[in-house]
Amino acid sequence: MRKLSEAEFRERSLSANVYILIIQIGFPLAVFALFATLFSLLDTAMASHLGTIDVSTVAYMNQLWMILNSLGTGLGTGSMILINRAYGAGDKEKTNELVNTLIRILLILSIIFLLMIPFASFILNAIGTPVEFIEEGTNYFRVLIVATIVNFVNLIFINVEKSRGRTGVIMIANFSMMMLKFVLTALFIYVLDKGIIYIALATLITYSACAIYALPRLFDKKSIFCIRISKVLHTRKGYAKSLIGISCPVAVEDSAFSLGKVIVNSIAASYGAEMIGALGISNNVSGLAASFENGFSDASSAIVSQNYGAGKYKRAVNVYKANIVITFIACFLALSILFAASDQLIRLFATSRDGLNTSFMHMIKRIFIYDSLSCLGIALNGAGMDFLLGLGKTRITLFLNFLKIFVFRIPVLFLLQLFISDGATALGIMMMISNCGIAIPTTIICISIARKLCKTEKTGTTI
Repeated sequence: MRKLSEAEFRERSLSANVYILIIQIGFPLAVFALFATLFSLLDTAMASHLGTIDVSTVAYMNQLWMILNSLGTGLGTGSMILINRAYGAGDKEKTNELVNTLIRILLILSIIFLLMIPFASFILNAIGTPVEFIEEGTNYFRVLIVATIVNFVNLIFINVEKSRGRTGVIMIANFSMMMLKFVLTALFIYVLDKGIIYIALATLITYSACAIYALPRLFDKKSIFCIRISKVLHTRKGYAKSLIGISCPVAVEDSAFSLGKVIVNSIAASYGAEMIGALGISNNVSGLAASFENGFSDASSAIVSQNYGAGKYKRAVNVYKANIVITFIACFLALSILFAASDQLIRLFATSRDGLNTSFMHMIKRIFIYDSLSCLGIALNGAGMDFLLGLGKTRITLFLNFLKIFVFRIPVLFLLQLFISDGATALGIMMMISNCGIAIPTTIICISIARKLCKTEKTGTTI
């Protein structure tokens, strides 16, 4: 299929059949997300080879890493709302100005992250990191901070390609990146017999390789998304404020979500350090289905934003409706395959160089039974959240994510501890309740907003 120009894709975004459009753009993203989760699972399996404490350390540190990473992804996701809105409206100059303003903001954030590296040990101690995780975990965390900074380049590249509708490029580039990561990690763990810090080093090398591929394409002067150094250094007044204003709720909600996972891990640690690893593995295994369905949902956000910018409000609502149908079908397909393969996957993660840890395997299974069912709630909630993001309703998504963590997750876990003595069962039920429960208020809010949008277009009034 011929690669569409930026102008041609914009026209398709505003006029093509929404179901076909979401599937065409979303399928490469769904495949990429599925493989990304699969390779993350393999990464965890290789950490499991080192021992249960090692894999638990990786699971714990990765949640801290996600807090930092989510600040960048939040800024990127929020900023792309305004960038796609300008793109959908056909304003090329504003689109380019906003992209370069985003670059400047991420450069400043990178400097802040670099200043954190010498204080990594202090930060880990201050947040109450289990002592057994700190010795190896500190340097692991330091390397991941550098990897986060490098990944900002890849973040911009992926978002720009998504706006162009070139999700096939994203899939191929990221699949190559995951293969490199897998080979490097296997080399470090199985051949050279290194520790977990080399898992982080493999991540850094992989992100760097992808950034080298992405940079020349981001500097393509023929593109309206082109990086221009002069504009990065001297952005138009007011644009940075607009991007930060709409992005802050997204960045805060992503960070709060990751922070909530850290809190849950701390509670899980009361059942023993191995419980953190079991929860992380269960989340990753059930995440195979969730990531596949979210790939389609993710594609809809840019389409909603572009149609909203063009004043096609009813079409933006139709994209949301189509997204619900597509993500539910994807969810059922993925869950069917996942249930068939779950026993083999869980057994893999419970096996280290010392052999199969039967108690650890059963611990993972008890969490997974309930955790996997939450994928249905994730599908419905994900469609709604991407609809809201596409409309720029970032304060609402912030509220919903706080609700998910600090109402449906952490308090529920405290209550379950009073009635369920088995920690693995309590954690699994907590995941199911939080992921399914939050879908209810999200859907109610989306239906209300959708009705207002349809009424606005019908009457010809302005929002």
